[in-house]
Amino acid sequence: MHNGTSPSSRVVELDALRGIAALAVVAYHYTTRYAEEIGHVGGPLSSLLAGKYGVHLFFLISGFVIFMTLERSRSAMDFVVSRFSRLFPGYWVALTITAIVVYSIGLPQQALPLPDLLLNITMVQDILGAEHLDGSYWTLQVELFFYVQMLFWFMVGQLKRIHWIIAGWLFLAVFNGVVTQRGGHFPYLIRELLILRHIPFFALGILFFRLRAYPQERRLNLAMIGLCLLAIAVAEQPLFLLVATVCCSIFTLLVLGCLRFLNMRLFVFLGGISYSLYLIHQAIGFSVIYRLESAGVSSLVACLLAAGMSMGLAVLLSYGVEKPAMRWIRTGWQRRSLWRTPDWRGQNPESRSPAGHAACNAGHRFDR
Repeated sequence: MHNGTSPSSRVVELDALRGIAALAVVAYHYTTRYAEEIGHVGGPLSSLLAGKYGVHLFFLISGFVIFMTLERSRSAMDFVVSRFSRLFPGYWVALTITAIVVYSIGLPQQALPLPDLLLNITMVQDILGAEHLDGSYWTLQVELFFYVQMLFWFMVGQLKRIHWIIAGWLFLAVFNGVVTQRGGHFPYLIRELLILRHIPFFALGILFFRLRAYPQERRLNLAMIGLCLLAIAVAEQPLFLLVATVCCSIFTLLVLGCLRFLNMRLFVFLGGISYSLYLIHQAIGFSVIYRLESAGVSSLVACLLAAGMSMGLAVLLSYGVEKPAMRWIRTGWQRRSLWRTPDWRGQNPESRSPAGHAACNAGHRFDR
């Protein structure tokens, strides 16, 4: 039994957290990561190392949202179309823009051999042995493999046993961590396909969703959250436990309703363009920073100008490609699905009404 939240309501705070996490990652890349890979003219800027852990907040958000989406999906293909429309159109356009910039004004080390560049189209280039055109893309493969796992459990009807699934994930994550710490090697393909280093963070997101949606499971979900933190403490470096604890604190405030102050237009706007910003910022930003610093612009100003340019590109990509493509693909799929049902062919004309269409769309309002 749910806590009374409407199936079609939207957890706006998650959008805001996405936007904040994206900005944190951009800040880390333009300061600390750029200094490590290339080096700022005149010495490094202040280190914003903590920003790199914004990706772990993304993983919790994905765990929360994907489980919620699957609970409201009518079929596996609904979920596949939802995920494809969300991820790939914007990614392919961002990849194209990034390639144009990198191969024109980018640094020599940014350019990839043509086979590697073509494999980037798949979004799983890392497991195929190719490099990422943009260093940020590594998380997209992780997200994609998480979606595949969740889709599998949905298709075999086992999401109702999600706590047992999470327990299995945690066992494998701990086993992988212990083996690695002792100098051993867990099978690469299994480790990457099951995303063992990151799966506890996705599990935490799922558990916080259930903590919010199923108050009668509160003790079980709290116990499982503690188990996730214990698994991270055993399997990873101590810093990751701190990161997980901070993320859990943020989601605890979310569940308690203490983050409503994030429902500000600015934060929601940033959340709306966060995926496009994530896709477009690193390789292009590095190229721009390098060229500006080479022309005598100070490092701080170069970073700010690169951030502003990335924000502008993200707005264009989000509102010009990502959102229109997502609407077009999902609307087309919904119409096709409705047309194939007896109701759509005339047994129940009400299914063709705007209300009927909205009801079919309700399951996908959380995953943008």
